[in-house]
Amino acid sequence: MSSNTKTPEVMNEFFNVRADNYDDHMKGNVGSFDEFYKMIATPIKETNEKIQILDLGCGTGLELEAIFKRTPNAMVTGIDLSKEMLEQLKSKYKKFSDQIALINASYTSHKYNQQKYDYAVSVMTVHHLLWDEKLELYKNIRNAIKEGGIYIEGDYVVSDEEEKEMFMEYEEKMKLLDKNQFYHIDIPMSEENQLKLFKEAGFSKVEIVFEAEYNRIFVATV
Repeated sequence: MSSNTKTPEVMNEFFNVRADNYDDHMKGNVGSFDEFYKMIATPIKETNEKIQILDLGCGTGLELEAIFKRTPNAMVTGIDLSKEMLEQLKSKYKKFSDQIALINASYTSHKYNQQKYDYAVSVMTVHHLLWDEKLELYKNIRNAIKEGGIYIEGDYVVSDEEEKEMFMEYEEKMKLLDKNQFYHIDIPMSEENQLKLFKEAGFSKVEIVFEAEYNRIFVATV
């Protein structure tokens, strides 16, 4: 979890300048790091089939190591705002280059093919979105996943009080910023509100499969 006290940076610029050290940063800041990233992949059934996986905000691909262990022939579409983070991913996963398609764009505005993917995942990324933005994204994700498929989200949650405080901080900061830009400001939600959003977006079932400190892994079924 990052601090909201610093002057916010534009999102893609924030991650571009941190791409080289991003993995080490996450290892030092994500509680139960190894177990967390292993559990991101656990809801994905082991198979040698060329299943389709959508990775939103894929960054350097920290989650892909465990995913490829379970699905070595998976075809992964990764989307991220940061070009430098995608370059790190390509360098790390040269072995799977024929199986990875990368898109340098915003996953909130990208147009997804309907019912194309068996799975969608996002890890430590959607806590930068407001309620309405998340709801619209979840609806798009749900439509992009095949019937019976699942969406796996690993992120952190806060208490109701912390959620309100961080949102108020966000509003104060945005009064002084360019409304047309997307800034790196953390606005995580409570566990209860996250579950409400998944249901409102139309997922048939949602469960929490991992908890450690602030971290949660949600599995939402289409």
